[in-house]
Amino acid sequence: MRMGARLLVAVLGLSMTPTAGMATQTLSGVLPPGRVTKVLTFRRPLLPQPMHFQFTAPPVNAGVGYALTFCIGAPANPCGLPSDITVDVLKGQTKSATFNSSLFARRVFVVGQGTRVAVPYLVKITP
Repeated sequence: MRMGARLLVAVLGLSMTPTAGMATQTLSGVLPPGRVTKVLTFRRPLLPQPMHFQFTAPPVNAGVGYALTFCIGAPANPCGLPSDITVDVLKGQTKSATFNSSLFARRVFVVGQGTRVAVPYLVKITP
């Protein structure tokens, strides 16, 4: 029985390390036309640690130059407060940023755009 308890403690200890089980996550999709925001969900590590985000606005013929706005903010209004974090990415560009995973404990991560054409988005998150 002691061996089983030791094995359980070892497995629990390994599962609580910050990067255990965390691989690169890719979030992608298409935003509908208009000023609709989409909540993006992803796995967070158990312990606070830096997470590296790569935001991309793939090129698409939208008829106008467009930008995607990625926001981190309160669930009720994620892009509306001065304290909210926003990252604007122009068509065909990529931007990078690093945030601590604890930032997302009480905030949501959303993406939005304002054209009359559906446009794609892409986010890569690495621990």
